[in-house]
Amino acid sequence: MTNTWLIYALGGGWGHLNRALSLGRIAAKERKVRIITNSPYALQINNEGCTVHWIPDKAGVSATCQQVREIILKTRYDRLIVDTFPRGLGGELADILPQLQPIPRILIHRDINPDYVTAKNLRYFVAENYDTVIVPGEGEDLPLANLPNVKHTAPWLIRNAEELPDRISVRSHILKVDPDIKIILVCAAGKASELSLFTQLTLHLQQNFPECAVRILAANCPADFPEALWVSHHPGMECLAAADVVVGGGGYNTVYECAAIGVPLVAFAFERLYDRQAKRASKAYRVENTEEAITTIRELLGRIEARNKLSVPSYINGATKAVHLI
Repeated sequence: MTNTWLIYALGGGWGHLNRALSLGRIAAKERKVRIITNSPYALQINNEGCTVHWIPDKAGVSATCQQVREIILKTRYDRLIVDTFPRGLGGELADILPQLQPIPRILIHRDINPDYVTAKNLRYFVAENYDTVIVPGEGEDLPLANLPNVKHTAPWLIRNAEELPDRISVRSHILKVDPDIKIILVCAAGKASELSLFTQLTLHLQQNFPECAVRILAANCPADFPEALWVSHHPGMECLAAADVVVGGGGYNTVYECAAIGVPLVAFAFERLYDRQAKRASKAYRVENTEEAITTIRELLGRIEARNKLSVPSYINGATKAVHLI
């Protein structure tokens, strides 16, 4: 039995950290799991049984890379699992990985920009430096998905279906909404710089849908914002499952969590250096601006009855299979 897994999960927002926790919390039942992250939200989470090495997001590229190098080279572990960036977010893994030949190295291949793959010759680099590549539910058409050592799973989720709390409890105790009122939940799970956009969107939705309860799910309460409309809860998936419509970005967790629990997602596709949110947002109701979002939400609310608050979602969590593959 392996003793310790080290998961590299650098990147802004919730995405990389949540995906690492989705895997790590299951693996931690039988081994130690350590996660390296620079997410600004790392101090606001339950570590799910994992040890989190937090590098402050304001540390700067050079200092961050140096801390990563020290952790990877000086920590004892039996598996190295790298999320999304084969060479590291700042290229800091490029000369480290060849030194780790006896240790199995696993790449988690979420969708990435093909231009990045070409510019850094990642097909060759991954083939040379990773024993296994796992695609967590992103399909067959990813840039590295046809390498010979690729394995596929369903999307990774922070909660199994049977672990989700019942919707009535979430509505009353966390969202503080009457069971008979429809909920529009704005999920501000991306970059901290996007919070102001989601804040204005929440206020617009409150004005346009007075018959609904509108809430913003965010790590921090926006400045000069009605605190009654703000919810801070991790994992956010528990709140999404209690909503009637979710509005958010086209990030990995938001898209696949909404798909798993069966709640419609109205998604903005934000620009990212490496990710392709526009491609992923096509799985949801993609919109370009606030006006389109309002129109789409109105259409959705007109088509759906209030969700059965006692029904239990059913889905497969690919993180369970991934633990066995690793």
